[in-house]
Amino acid sequence: MANNHLTSFLRFSVLLFFLISLSQCSQQDGSGKSTDMSEAELRQNQIFDSLVVAARKQLSVNPDEVRVIVEQARSFYEPDDKVRSIQLYNLEGIAWFIQSSYEKALGNYTQGLAMAIEIGDNDRIASFYNNIGIINLHTGNYMDALEHFLKALEYYEFLDDPFRNVNTLNNLGMLYSTIDNYELARVHLDKAWDGFLMRSDSIGMAAIYNNRGAMFLKKEQPDSAFYFLDKAIEMALINNNRFGLSGSYIEKAKVFCFNGEQDKALDYFRRSEQISSEINYQEKLCEARIGIAQAYLEMNDVKQALNYASHAMDIAEMLDNKKLRKEIHQIYSAIYERIGDYKQSLYHKSLYVDLKEKIIDQSKLHQLYSLEIQELVHAKEIQQFEIQRQNLMLSRKNTTMIFITVAFLLVMGGLYLLYHNHRYRQLASHQKMILDLTEKKSRAAVEAEIQERSRIGRELHDGLGQMLSVARLNISVVQQKAALTQERRKELLESAILSVDKAFYELRDISRNLAPSVLIEKGLGNAIKELAEQVNKSGQLTVHIETFGLNGNIDNLIENTFYRAGQEILNNAIKHSDASEIFLQFVKNDCEITMIVEDNGKGFDLEKVLILNGGGLRNIRSRVENLKGSMFVDTMLNRGTIITLVIPFKEK
Repeated sequence: MANNHLTSFLRFSVLLFFLISLSQCSQQDGSGKSTDMSEAELRQNQIFDSLVVAARKQLSVNPDEVRVIVEQARSFYEPDDKVRSIQLYNLEGIAWFIQSSYEKALGNYTQGLAMAIEIGDNDRIASFYNNIGIINLHTGNYMDALEHFLKALEYYEFLDDPFRNVNTLNNLGMLYSTIDNYELARVHLDKAWDGFLMRSDSIGMAAIYNNRGAMFLKKEQPDSAFYFLDKAIEMALINNNRFGLSGSYIEKAKVFCFNGEQDKALDYFRRSEQISSEINYQEKLCEARIGIAQAYLEMNDVKQALNYASHAMDIAEMLDNKKLRKEIHQIYSAIYERIGDYKQSLYHKSLYVDLKEKIIDQSKLHQLYSLEIQELVHAKEIQQFEIQRQNLMLSRKNTTMIFITVAFLLVMGGLYLLYHNHRYRQLASHQKMILDLTEKKSRAAVEAEIQERSRIGRELHDGLGQMLSVARLNISVVQQKAALTQERRKELLESAILSVDKAFYELRDISRNLAPSVLIEKGLGNAIKELAEQVNKSGQLTVHIETFGLNGNIDNLIENTFYRAGQEILNNAIKHSDASEIFLQFVKNDCEITMIVEDNGKGFDLEKVLILNGGGLRNIRSRVENLKGSMFVDTMLNRGTIITLVIPFKEK
């Protein structure tokens, strides 16, 4: 399904149109109409407004009904009323776009844009530029898409509302995600999220969730993708946004495919297929059937895969969508290769490559950034020109004031430079201290890793290696000495089997220490309790465990650090403390987790342990400080030990 990721940027584009339409319609004030209306005119306006509201409600449910309502609304206003005409062109364009009729959608947007320019409505000009940009984004014309998005942002700057541009910022995030520039994608999506949040726009926030989920799937981070897509689906269900659901279901199905869970992927592909069919959204219907075909192919059900690929190709050819046809030819190639028809497989592979070359124009991709830079330079030049004009006007009004101001600025600048030089020296000294501390921490981390590897090597060589050597010796004796009695042969084989069993147990213990599965399965609290139970079974000492508030999802690195620290402290107590009891306590609050370990042993010289010879406690301190935590040790000879670890807490 990796090749389907290129189309993930299409997932919520139409939803953005819907958002723009709603915001535009809500701002309609009926400018240009006479305030002195007759009752008949007032009645007509009320009917028109109610029809527009009804059409907006049908956008994500039944686009065909939207066009019917639009035709009805055209008879309830004067033909020269450009404001209302623009409103209907926008609604009808969205309805065509949802059904993948890009040419008809573009026709409506172009007519609406021309009227908006004629009456000087910057808000609607920006809206139409944004909508035309999304059409180019859908059809792979990334250069034109970026150009229209930047024009939309330019017109939005003339408006008083700072959050009117959030839809365009979201679209720019999708564009950058499409060309794998995830850093710029993240920046634009974050800005759009802030705007939707300030407006309490749940549909817009759902679009951001969906886009982030699709981006994390492209980055092969399925857990993060699941989190954001589940959020998007939850919001779409609350708002009954069937279009949004059709896209989010497909993205979630792709994540299941990435994880190899084809049965679950089929379920979500079919959900999208049903919704897309109900709202006649042909493009998503085609994508859903492509996904179903791919899933069946992975499950080795070639017949079903070929059936759904054929259905998808019918839709792609009807839409004349090269990107969808390219993906289907790739699936055809894989299907025919699976059944051994290499001639057909090669044929579809060549069609796939041909379409791919037509779609991806690298020269355009490289021009994306230069275009944005040119726009920024142009804006900067305009800004500089405005500053120069204002300075010139000011100089004409009061030349003396300028001289005084310049002199004052020079004096202040000199003082600032002196202060800045002094401050720079302080910062340099502070930076040197930070670098020295960082170097020490890095060295401690490396030493800890070397010690851990040495310990693993010793365990493998001394434990596992010795047991396997004994088993091999017994087996070689049986193999080389044919004169052995049956009883002696049986004895040697049983001894070899016993050695192999011991090796398995030893390997299991080593593996458990390397990657404690109990920590993943049961969580930190239960893992520590199980560790304590193992120590208690030895009969050498007794471990008492108390946990307070240790629930919920904790960062994996924090859990692992506490678990390793508990292992190390318990091992040290067993080997060196001569203690009979250990009390281990975990306390978690809203901001941090604290672990306190106290024993009644003989204590130790803290300075000698931490500074002179390093070892386990020094490794623990290094790990804790890397997580911005703290470690405190209270001990002295012949008195026992209290070790406290505090790490800032954060949810997963």
